[in-house]
Amino acid sequence: MPAPGKSRFRLDWVLVQELAVGPAPRAERHLERLVAEGVRAVLSLCSEAEAPPPPGLETRFECRRLVLPDHRVERLPELAELEQALAALAELRATGPVYVHCVAAMERSPLVCLAWLVRRQGLTPQRALDYLMQVHPGTNPLPGQLALLARL
Repeated sequence: MPAPGKSRFRLDWVLVQELAVGPAPRAERHLERLVAEGVRAVLSLCSEAEAPPPPGLETRFECRRLVLPDHRVERLPELAELEQALAALAELRATGPVYVHCVAAMERSPLVCLAWLVRRQGLTPQRALDYLMQVHPGTNPLPGQLALLARL
């Protein structure tokens, strides 16, 4: 049970021991949870200013950062940016299970996980969304972000 005033760090497996999604790790206890879950690599989709990484993140995990826009920016991710995120995810997967995060795990990280399910698992965008909403209830990509999936 987390200490009073501390929320539980939520990690949801999209594909068990392959791909996990959740919010930005911000504390040592979050890194310990990632290690305990078997995560070997971390793909960050937000800037360091949005979610400063905790000390030790880059020494304990293989890390990549690819900043994608979210609802606070006046543009949607471009297909090329989504493709870059998938390429980075594929590289990281070679090291073991990957944790994909943005700030709150509602838009950007679910979008990349959806794209992975469409591209690598052969799901339709709608089936991928239905599945991800079951395993990661915080999933809430914007309609324009979801439209990108049809273009993969």
